[in-house]
Amino acid sequence: MRDREGLIKLIMIKLKIHPLFYLLLAMAGLTGQILEFSLIFVSVLIHEVAHVLTAFGFGYRTAVIELFPFGGVAKLDYALFNDPVVEGVTALAGPLQSMILAILSSLFSQVFGGSLLGQKMCQINLGLAFFNLLPLFPLDGGRMLRVLVSQGLGIGLSRATKRVALLTKITTILLAPFSIYLVCLKRVPLHLPVMLFFLFIAAKEENFFYAYWRQKQKKQTEYEESGVGPAKIWLVKGETRISDLLPFLVGKEYHLFLAENKDGKIIGLVKEEDLLPLLSADPEATVLSSPRQAGKRNRVEYSWQK
Repeated sequence: MRDREGLIKLIMIKLKIHPLFYLLLAMAGLTGQILEFSLIFVSVLIHEVAHVLTAFGFGYRTAVIELFPFGGVAKLDYALFNDPVVEGVTALAGPLQSMILAILSSLFSQVFGGSLLGQKMCQINLGLAFFNLLPLFPLDGGRMLRVLVSQGLGIGLSRATKRVALLTKITTILLAPFSIYLVCLKRVPLHLPVMLFFLFIAAKEENFFYAYWRQKQKKQTEYEESGVGPAKIWLVKGETRISDLLPFLVGKEYHLFLAENKDGKIIGLVKEEDLLPLLSADPEATVLSSPRQAGKRNRVEYSWQK
């Protein structure tokens, strides 16, 4: 029954088209490029559907697929951005699908004696795949780079996003004059510098507190429905600051922190939902100091303390 409901929700995804998209469609019709424009439309839509299906496979819904003049966006459940590994896999799905479609289109062209349709479809999807793999945020490549920076350097998603967004802004600023020069030489299309401008504007931080809140809400709903849920246990030193634990609140698992004193004995358990209240009470609180300051309100358990 739940699988059927999930399938219905997947099928009922809304498709939203930006008004400028219709303007480009009219221009394509007037200039005789309606076939190429239609192939781009289909390729971008399939690219976004790959993101949707991958996210859905991990249990994340998608509300809207929005198509812009220069690409598309699948507006995924914001909880996904609190699950870095799944976000990275979901981001990779789009370019990977475009590459597969390019290969199939090339084979189609060869089988049917150099079909123009197959050749154009191959070129469009290769361009779509390689463009989205650029390590610029919020492109798919930028999102994958953010996950790699976060996991590789052991820093939170917020700090990783700041670094990747800064890299994007610097890169787009450096490339802008060169792209305009190439446009003047008619080596690249006019929309290249426009796309760089949009990337510069779009390279900004995401609301990770809201992403965590959505993830927490999703975990609570699933736990109430099934009565059981995955958990992840962390061992932390007592002098660790509460604020240093926040970057670990990612993924679908419920987080538990075992507090260890200087003698190496586990003296307490800090639950995931305790962290934000403790941090609000004292921004400099540590795992061991917070119970003394906040009393029983923080619900830190000391069932093993002697």
